Amino acid sequence: MKGLRDKTDQILKAAVTVFVKKGLQATTQEIAKEADVAEVTLYRKFATKQNLFITVIKHVLENQFNSHVMKLANEGNTEYFFKSIIENRLEVLSKNTPLVKMLISESLMGNLTEEIDLPNIIFTSLKHGLDHHFDEEDVNTELCARQLGGIFLSHIVLPNQHPFHTLDRMEKDKLVEKYAKSLKVLI
Repeated sequence: MKGLRDKTDQILKAAVTVFVKKGLQATTQEIAKEADVAEVTLYRKFATKQNLFITVIKHVLENQFNSHVMKLANEGNTEYFFKSIIENRLEVLSKNTPLVKMLISESLMGNLTEEIDLPNIIFTSLKHGLDHHFDEEDVNTELCARQLGGIFLSHIVLPNQHPFHTLDRMEKDKLVEKYAKSLKVLI
């Protein structure tokens, strides 16, 4: 069974590499070549390129973008809650910039289903976490979620000399502090 799992992991890693470079335009031949497997192996395991893409993206989203927003939403201190979300999401997104850019591009072209539409996933998870955190308060959580989403996406889309994950601890803390203060104005 381990050999089967290894082969699947090999295909998933190769597919991420190829999809990041080419998006949904990637061919199964390119993926098979990158994975060093026969193209028929891809079809046997995933049936279609679309199934492979969805499997790959779900795998990455579960492993790399699994949000801790709901856990953090239980935090009573709103400033700590904001800082924790901002730092966590910027770190994960920054480390995965090529993949995130590809997902944003595919999303803007309308090529992603709701279950793998990263901008929608980010917004929805933020909105749910904010709704939970501000349960009894009159706070426009949609506006807060949009503000947070804008912060995160700006770090991916706009030119950035120093990606977040490469900053030192003090630089990260300063940036997170500024963003958290900008959010407090909304509540």
